[in-house]
Amino acid sequence: MPPQPAPLPLRGQLLVRLVAGICGAGGLGLLTWALARQSMDPAMRLASAGAGLALVASAVLCWWLSLRLLAMHATARAAQDAAQRATNQLCATLDILPDGLAIYDADDRLVLCNPRYREVSPGTTMAVDYGTRFEDVLRRAAESGHIVAARQDTNAWLADRMARHRSPGQPEVQEVEGDRWMLITERLQEGGGMVVLRTDITDAVHKERALKQALHDAERAERSLREAVNAMPAGLDIYDEQDRLVLCNDQMARLRPHLPVAESLGKTYEELLREGLRYGIPEEATGQEELWLAHELAIRGHRPGPEVRHYPNGTWMHMHECRTPSGMTVCVRLDISDLIEQRQKVEAARQESQRMRQLLERAVEALPVGIEIFDEQDRLVLYNQQLSRMYPYIDYAEHLGKGFVDILRYSVSRGLIPSAKGREEAWIAERLSEHGSSTSTLVQRLSDGRWINIYETRTPENYVVAVRLDITNLIEQRQALEAAQQAAQQARQLLQDAVESLPEGFALFDAEDKLVVCNAQYRRLYPISAPMIVPGSTFEQIARYGAERGQYPDAVGNEEAWLAQRMADHRAANHAVLQRLPEGRWLQADERRTPQGGIAGVRTDVTQLVRKEQELAAANAKLALLSTTDGVTGIGNRRRFDERLATEWMRCGRHQLPLAVILIDIDHFKLYNDHYGHLAGDECLRRVAQLLQVTIRRADEVAARYGGEEFVLLLPDLPLPEAVTVAERCMASLREAALAHPRSPTAPYITASMGIASLVPRPGTSSDTLVHAADAALYRAKYGGRNRFEVFTPAQ
Repeated sequence: MPPQPAPLPLRGQLLVRLVAGICGAGGLGLLTWALARQSMDPAMRLASAGAGLALVASAVLCWWLSLRLLAMHATARAAQDAAQRATNQLCATLDILPDGLAIYDADDRLVLCNPRYREVSPGTTMAVDYGTRFEDVLRRAAESGHIVAARQDTNAWLADRMARHRSPGQPEVQEVEGDRWMLITERLQEGGGMVVLRTDITDAVHKERALKQALHDAERAERSLREAVNAMPAGLDIYDEQDRLVLCNDQMARLRPHLPVAESLGKTYEELLREGLRYGIPEEATGQEELWLAHELAIRGHRPGPEVRHYPNGTWMHMHECRTPSGMTVCVRLDISDLIEQRQKVEAARQESQRMRQLLERAVEALPVGIEIFDEQDRLVLYNQQLSRMYPYIDYAEHLGKGFVDILRYSVSRGLIPSAKGREEAWIAERLSEHGSSTSTLVQRLSDGRWINIYETRTPENYVVAVRLDITNLIEQRQALEAAQQAAQQARQLLQDAVESLPEGFALFDAEDKLVVCNAQYRRLYPISAPMIVPGSTFEQIARYGAERGQYPDAVGNEEAWLAQRMADHRAANHAVLQRLPEGRWLQADERRTPQGGIAGVRTDVTQLVRKEQELAAANAKLALLSTTDGVTGIGNRRRFDERLATEWMRCGRHQLPLAVILIDIDHFKLYNDHYGHLAGDECLRRVAQLLQVTIRRADEVAARYGGEEFVLLLPDLPLPEAVTVAERCMASLREAALAHPRSPTAPYITASMGIASLVPRPGTSSDTLVHAADAALYRAKYGGRNRFEVFTPAQ
């Protein structure tokens, strides 16, 4: 605390001493004046009187000064008391502050602080005396271990903290032991010194942490909710109290492709309905849109239950709408097209099942075989009339509900089964062991000589279904059939011999595309595929085996595509296919469908024929090239130019595109021939042709020799400015080539004059119009001094 003022007794003593002095001076003065009056010497009396009066005046003056001094002392005492009271009030105020406050002087020494400042953390205090340097206070706090950031490296933390203390900026947050947090604010004073404020913000930090966690949890919950909503198989719409759309999930966006989500949010339910009506949604509103809309708006939020609607694209939607207590409306739309389709299929299946049951009953009666069905207790529950006709001596109507063993005993007792005679019980036991134990077939001879084939099977319901077929005719035909089989075998052998004698390769595939038969020549033609060419292999297996092993050069590198095309040709079986084999061999595969659905094919070696056709095609291609190529220059000739000009004229006319022509004439070429000779002239023409050929850059552009020393460039889809650019390139190429022409009056090297024209073909005009225009421009270039180009314009 600040020092207390001087005690009052000391001030009283000083005052008493001062008054005593004043009184002593006054008394001495009066005594001197009185003695002076009694003196007989006038001079002495005058001097004594003057001295006495002077002492009295001094006493009076001292008395007056003492009075002023007393007044000033009283004023100072009042000020000191007021300051003391203010100091006490300030100290009391600092003591009740919830924050720690300290004031340091210009030497960074503590001059004032409240008890809260002395606490490093709640419940822990440190002895901090006035006059202690800030760095010492900071070091004690750091070494106490209560400041978390200072635990790892106290000196480093202390240096950093002192640097921030000397240049205070923003408040600093400090973690204290026990998950407590302090906000430290430092401010420099104008006269020097520092004010330090320590505020416990633990609750604020904890609340902020909890708030961040709550926000994170809320965002995660919202994200999870959004993902869950978007994962719903149903479309979801949510409307606010004003019936405006505020949320729809991805499924709803897919169900409403005519209206993007960004455009639909914020629109009212009525606006969305009107937008759907524009696209014919729903289907039942077509033709009565306003009436339907009015009805929909009237029952909005009051629907009696879910609805099912049919949309123009064939979709069926199950719609459910409900209003929340807050006034919002939730609409759920579920695509139930599959369910509707399933119901329709179920109904159709039910009807079909009923129809099939009727057909089955009729079919069972119409079957030429006897049918009998025994239940899980092996009792007869169903038979058809054919069974009664097959066994006329058994009344099956009387045996309904009886066991299978009873029917056996009835038949054996009447001698209906010759094979059971003399061993009836054993035969019955054998028959019972076979009955329905598994799918089985047995042949039974009756007493009248007929043969019955019995097929029995047990159903999953443990019923036994027995099918009885009179095979007497089959037995009688067996010998005839065996004889026919022998004859067929002989015919097959004859066919095999005939196939083997064919000079071509032959193969027959059945309806399942499996190899039935082939001759040796067929295997010789395909030596690589021969290991797979065996009966039972499919055509695809044989073709794939050969393609994967280089049997077909055209399939190397694209086996799957080649195989797919070959299978398509094979299945079509309506035209011959040419195949290239290794070593330059060629086969013609000609396949046709058989009446039974199989495929018969013949392979013919046509290597010589293909080679002759290839030679003929090469000769024809060479002849065609020669007919459109200039023999001297190697570029296109006049015929090539005329053909392309006619084609491009028609094409550009259809599409209203420009077509450009540049006519080029070598300047003074006759003088060149006269000087160098015609052989050198031909070489010059070839050099110029090469330069022009390099100048053009697109595949559809043509450089041709027009005749003599004239050349022409055909430039489709090129407007006039770009044609001028091509001409400039040609002129530059000739200059750079510098083909010597010493006798030319224009330049010492080969130059050319050019005429440029570019037109959009019009109906009723011919391509000659373009050539004449370029020729007119060339004429002006030649007579304008040569070694230049002129451009044709309609105004000229």
